[in-house]
Amino acid sequence: MSRTSTQCIWALAILACFVVPLFVKGAEALQSPADSTPDALAFLNEVFELYAKATSYRLESVEETTMNGDFSRSWSKSLTTAIVAPGNHFRFETQGAGGSALQISDGKTEWIYSPSLQQYIQQAAPDTGPMPVKVPGLTSLNEAQRILKGLSGLQKLIRTAVYAPDESVEVNGKSVTCKVIKTEGELAGMSKRITTRFTFWIDPRVRVIRKMIEVREGPLRPEQAEIYIMERKTFFSVTDLDLVPSPDLDQSFIFRPPATASLVEKLEDPMSARVHQLVGKQAPEVSLKAGDGQELPLKSFQGRPVLLDFWATWCAPCVESLPSLEKLYRETSEKGLVLISIDQDEEPQKASEFWSKHNEPWHNFHATPDILSHFPGHGIPYFVLIDSSGRVVFSASGLDEIALRAALSKLGPAPQSKTPNP
Repeated sequence: MSRTSTQCIWALAILACFVVPLFVKGAEALQSPADSTPDALAFLNEVFELYAKATSYRLESVEETTMNGDFSRSWSKSLTTAIVAPGNHFRFETQGAGGSALQISDGKTEWIYSPSLQQYIQQAAPDTGPMPVKVPGLTSLNEAQRILKGLSGLQKLIRTAVYAPDESVEVNGKSVTCKVIKTEGELAGMSKRITTRFTFWIDPRVRVIRKMIEVREGPLRPEQAEIYIMERKTFFSVTDLDLVPSPDLDQSFIFRPPATASLVEKLEDPMSARVHQLVGKQAPEVSLKAGDGQELPLKSFQGRPVLLDFWATWCAPCVESLPSLEKLYRETSEKGLVLISIDQDEEPQKASEFWSKHNEPWHNFHATPDILSHFPGHGIPYFVLIDSSGRVVFSASGLDEIALRAALSKLGPAPQSKTPNP
């Protein structure tokens, strides 16, 4: 072999030392998670299956939801704890704008507690596990019960997934490097007018979701033209899909009622309870604001019974109740009853135009923040009946005409007063 041939062979061998690793590295890059859609979906499904198979778990999460439309915006935040262990042990706890709620079972006894009412019920724990809570105002507990099933159920809906660059998520003061997976487009089973995208931050060591963002775009109802964008961010501070028995875990299933809490046979609706708490008290001292800016103290009607009707033009039940109210007004106005409607529209002019168009025979005022702050949180229509001494004798959301007429009949003949109708 010539010297030149030998030099060429050595040159090729040296070149191969550099080229082959680069080729292998390039091939690995082509198969890396960042470019492999099937691998991303398969990995995501493996995670969902772990959630589906979990028989005991502890999830603690913080959720923030924003809703933006052409004419409205909203933001809400909630905290959720869901713990389920063998032997029918469970604990569900929620906190949010609607209040707090707690449901606990030690395997034999179940407690459901309403902190806002300082009331709780105690009953035998159901053999089949946690049952849905039907008490209005405490139904957030049902969402806590469904949190694990909701996560595992995404496996049936998500059809495409891709990797994004890894990112770090701080979990209880520690930085965790997570695989990031994104989904695009429609979800199976969802309306074609709604587009939903998910982003998951997954801890690859234990294969649990540390953070997720859902973005949904479309109408709130199929017949609507207005498009809303909903973004829900969920951060999981605790995710344990295989609980190990411990004294600390056992403490989670023990309920110790506060000294101020009362054991009751049936929990009330927290909102209705707040509304009813006004009964028996003196009516708030507020001033009604007319369209021309003039103010009229509610106290100026003392000596005559007054019925307040809180409503809004966008509230269908409110508008539907007007004919019944008009009939009631014509029957009672000559006997001294004063009927006052108070609209909760964001734009007072809209309510004024509605009132003029419908030519109702009593007056409407606009609800200012000061007025609303003196009355309990309520749904609408909301009615407050005040007797001639200024004491509230009836307070309820929704028009229960039978109950309202019964309250009116208890007032007896109204004393004559020189106080005019507004």
